[in-house]
Amino acid sequence: MEIYKKQAKMIYFYLKKNGCSHEDAEDIVQESYTKFIAYSNAVPSHKALSYIFTISMNEFKKLLRKQGKEQIILINDNSFWNNFADDQDTELSVLTLEMKHEITIVLEGIQEIFKQLLLLKYELELSYKEIALLLGMKEETVRTYLFRARKEFQKKWRELHE
Repeated sequence: MEIYKKQAKMIYFYLKKNGCSHEDAEDIVQESYTKFIAYSNAVPSHKALSYIFTISMNEFKKLLRKQGKEQIILINDNSFWNNFADDQDTELSVLTLEMKHEITIVLEGIQEIFKQLLLLKYELELSYKEIALLLGMKEETVRTYLFRARKEFQKKWRELHE
């Protein structure tokens, strides 16, 4: 039960980081768990957490379509950048106020799974194990995808600044 509470908090914060209001984020998390309970007998136990996360993302996308809005990523640029830049080139270590906008532009230009992984790792500061559990992936797959996501982010970042 504790793992579900922790996951609900992670999903809530992830939704908030993606521009979801407090009320909508709470509603989406509650709706996701309700749907999971309704269909849980068809979901293998080892896939439960990733199933709930997927439902949440689908509910969020449905809400955005209904409201006629685009997804907005709300990031704490210093937190994201400092966590992300720890294992990057030092040339990228200087932040300015406009970087928040630039980071958002770059994130919008990469694959959805890469964007999710980068936000979960560097904004929410989840471990590889927590991300793997949340997304229903093997921990090694998360490491590989995050490596690719960082490379893709770097490539897009360089393109933006050339």
